[in-house]
Amino acid sequence: MRIRTLIKILLIITGGLCVLCTALQWTELEFYIKPTTVPLFFMLYWFSVKKTDSLFLIILLLCFLGDIFLLVDINNSFVYVLLSYTICYLILFYYLYKNYTPVDYSNVDIIYLAVFFVAWTYIAYEIYDATQGTMDEIRPYGVSYLIILYLLFIGAVFQYVNIRSSQSLWFLIAVLNFVISDSCFALNRFYIPAIEFEIINSIYQLLAVFFLVQFKISSPTSLKLKNI
Repeated sequence: MRIRTLIKILLIITGGLCVLCTALQWTELEFYIKPTTVPLFFMLYWFSVKKTDSLFLIILLLCFLGDIFLLVDINNSFVYVLLSYTICYLILFYYLYKNYTPVDYSNVDIIYLAVFFVAWTYIAYEIYDATQGTMDEIRPYGVSYLIILYLLFIGAVFQYVNIRSSQSLWFLIAVLNFVISDSCFALNRFYIPAIEFEIINSIYQLLAVFFLVQFKISSPTSLKLKNI
């Protein structure tokens, strides 16, 4: 059995257990299971590339720290979670810059992007409006976090439409999963506590990191058809 296949099997098992622990509120088991997921993602990345990207390793470390801070009961642990993922998202902007190519949108692309921009702005505002009232002292952190994720998702969509490579697609899917995960987490914590939000957050948080790994091991070659 290939090592990457074994790692993927372990990820399916641990990821399934994480979701099950969330659904059944097995917090003690989750405390031991959840911290194993990011190291497994690291191993999947390690055995899939010839040369590792040190900046991407920092991203994985920040995701790991975010998981730990969510599980431990220390003062200001939630602020540390926000800081971990805020730094993670800020680093992801570097990859948008690194993979930048001159803008080449068709008229149809522009229409789609305009519709996306209006819809995503409306959704982001509704999430802010639903959660900002109960953020209290962490409101500056929460608002900053939302703005950064809002801009990151816009950047990921605009870049994919411009490049249309498998790498930009995985990056977009990863950011979309972070958006879904964080939105459900915020709604559960600051709007209406619901086990459904917790389960969705658990699923999409794992998928987000998986797709980030896929982004780093995929091809950057553009698949966009050029005009003749």
